Amino acid sequence: MPKWTKGQSGNPKGRPKGSRDTINKAFIDDLTKDWREHGEEALQRAREERPAEYVRMVASLLPKEANMQVGVQDEAGQVFLEVLKSLAKTAKTPDHKIIDGEAEEVKETPALPKKPEDG
Repeated sequence: MPKWTKGQSGNPKGRPKGSRDTINKAFIDDLTKDWREHGEEALQRAREERPAEYVRMVASLLPKEANMQVGVQDEAGQVFLEVLKSLAKTAKTPDHKIIDGEAEEVKETPALPKKPEDG
């Protein structure tokens, strides 16, 4: 088996350097332009017409594990904390913890449940 020197290609007539990057960049540029023009409307329609998929999409963007400290000093913060407490109480796994007062390390946070298979 021949050894190639650094920078030497085993297929000198292969894909030109950067050609894939050019396509990827063009796609991302087009997607960004479309999102800026229609993204807010698309999110609103998804939320209204397909709420389960909307929530699944939002959940997919969240980290698998999260450590948060929430300073509650205004009314909006109080509402946010109440929502978090409510979610923790209704969670299907007992591992969710909302800690009042001093911060406490949560050793392991469960992963999000897998989405149910569409039937």
